[in-house]
Amino acid sequence: MIPECPRSSETRSRTRCQGAELTQTRSGLLSEIKTPIKTEPFNEHYSLIPGKELGRGKFAVVKKYVEKQTGKEYAAKFMRKRRKGQDCRLEIVHEIAVLELATASPWVINLHQVYETASEMILVLEYAAGGEIFNQCVAEREEAFKEGDVKRLMRQILEGVAFLHRSNVVHLDLKPQNILLTSVDPLGDIKIVDFGLSRMVSSTQELREIMGTPEYVAPEILNYEPISTATDMWSIGVLAYVMLTGTSPFLGDDKQETFLNISQINISYTEEELEGLEQPAIEFMKSLLIKEPQNRATAEECLQHPWLQQPAEGKGEMKERLEGGADGPASPPAKEDEEEDEEEGPVREELIVVAAYTLGQCRQSQSEKEAMTPEQKAVSKRFKFEEPFSALQEVPGGFIY
Repeated sequence: MIPECPRSSETRSRTRCQGAELTQTRSGLLSEIKTPIKTEPFNEHYSLIPGKELGRGKFAVVKKYVEKQTGKEYAAKFMRKRRKGQDCRLEIVHEIAVLELATASPWVINLHQVYETASEMILVLEYAAGGEIFNQCVAEREEAFKEGDVKRLMRQILEGVAFLHRSNVVHLDLKPQNILLTSVDPLGDIKIVDFGLSRMVSSTQELREIMGTPEYVAPEILNYEPISTATDMWSIGVLAYVMLTGTSPFLGDDKQETFLNISQINISYTEEELEGLEQPAIEFMKSLLIKEPQNRATAEECLQHPWLQQPAEGKGEMKERLEGGADGPASPPAKEDEEEDEEEGPVREELIVVAAYTLGQCRQSQSEKEAMTPEQKAVSKRFKFEEPFSALQEVPGGFIY
């Protein structure tokens, strides 16, 4: 995701509210990078691979390129330095700095090179051919993640996040659209992307921001309370729920209802979607979806959770258990019927999932929502993922990776 820069009036207002100097309103941003910034023409070294763009937003576009010298494929992220009249180069430099800091983690997308023109900065990034895990989260049962798959991928996510947290970096936008796969068949490894909202945290200075993605944002964000590494852990709890069930636990009919659900921790662990899950998986989510940040499990503690310590089941074993074979409970027949209804139902889904680096989302107009039956609304809940927001008052659209 690429956030908008705060307007000057918003910055002044925030300064008065916090009683701080202007420099502190931009706290948490790194300003020094080691990667050489190349100024020669980008197209002299890279050739565009024809086809669809990997992603496009209000302030950036991602395209697939091949490096002429090596023949290796990359995702080139073209980012505008000025947005709505504001100079946002510092935010881009911060994103570069975080990617540099995370180079040692195999679970964070790799930064290859950086170019700069008069109007843009170009981040040449590792190309993750498997795309977003969002695709599997909303897939039908046979193509969706099995619990054993989720265990393996969740371990990798947690190892990556633990690395970031040890480096005092909070991601602040962990969600299925920002977790990529190196391959789909066979199922590859994960890569964490999009550090546009990330911040550095410290024990000596509080950081308060209202930003994130509505369905994944932690209660302390909504309450304008201090951000910490525990803020990411809430998002991982939501992410685990989505990966295991294909549904979004706090999603309401609008942002206000979603925020209310989060603030009140309005979640049920007896939903039909959870019937086929192991109890340790449910306990894992419960250890994270806690209102008080200090009571949430850390990334390191999650890696020691009994659910992730159990051997991951093979795809065949998991399928057999879900279908009632071996010693596992049988899935209710009604579930299969519901999925067939989803395929044949009249709900129009505008699902936009462009390769690896764009926000997957499904939107419906208000008139379409009102015309839907309760059963159809349940279907739309499964597929709807809200886009990120940089402030509660304004929710810009069309952001990239």
